[in-house]
Amino acid sequence: MLEWSTIALTFLLSSYVIIISNRKKEYLSCTVGKMASMTNSMMASVTMGTIFGILFRDVDLAIPTIISILIGILIGYLTGKPISLMAALEGITAGVMGGMMGAMLGIMLQETYMDMMIYFLDVVYVFVIIMLLRVIEKESTKIKNENTLIKQSNYL
Repeated sequence: MLEWSTIALTFLLSSYVIIISNRKKEYLSCTVGKMASMTNSMMASVTMGTIFGILFRDVDLAIPTIISILIGILIGYLTGKPISLMAALEGITAGVMGGMMGAMLGIMLQETYMDMMIYFLDVVYVFVIIMLLRVIEKESTKIKNENTLIKQSNYL
């Protein structure tokens, strides 16, 4: 049950970051876009990789690794592509790396520590996503204000 709630949490928060980054794409620099794409895909693929490593622990390591890498690639691309191709590539590569690390972690966990690790990853994931959303908001407000000042100076 805990695993499925973590999957739902990851899906919802990652989707929210994708929506926000798409809405604010004209106000985000390439650097912030790369960071947002990398953060979203890395955190999602590590979390999902760990969960799938736990769920498929009796299967070969390849299955949870492939699933979590594909999830990371998709999230990285969807987060970064509206901002720049460089941001999308950064997110894709972070998704590959996070997917491999998460799947290895999930398979190597002892059964007594699985729930503790899931709770820990959930807390870290939510904290990082909150920080990411704050950075996106701050950067978009800053660029929006700069654009307003440029437009006002052009009228003078």
